[in-house]
Amino acid sequence: MSLEEKLPRIIDPNPYEVLDIAPDATSAVINQAFPRAMKQRKYPPDIIAKARKCLLNPQERIIADYLRPILPDDIRDFQREDFTDVEVRETILEFLPEFDTLEAAISNNEAISEIDRSVGLTLTDFFQINE
Repeated sequence: MSLEEKLPRIIDPNPYEVLDIAPDATSAVINQAFPRAMKQRKYPPDIIAKARKCLLNPQERIIADYLRPILPDDIRDFQREDFTDVEVRETILEFLPEFDTLEAAISNNEAISEIDRSVGLTLTDFFQINE
């Protein structure tokens, strides 16, 4: 088989989707799905015929199984969900009550003990020397 003959098979839609059948379908199910797919006309007749021929040939069916997207049905259903509620953001920010007195505590140097001041000065001296 030449490259030109293999290329359309890669571009064609998945034969299971064309015939609207499960991957474990038997030959009888494939043959029953063929006229149904022709009546529905979702795909051109030549693609439907190729899908049937592909799935009835065991070697080509292995290729179709390999190329079939492996997504559970739950994920396919999940892709159709409506997420508009998630996109709406609320802009209300609430600060913790612990931060209400933070500015007053910072501005009030009197509340800092003598030991804390000496440790702070020692650390600043240490960092200035090592720079």
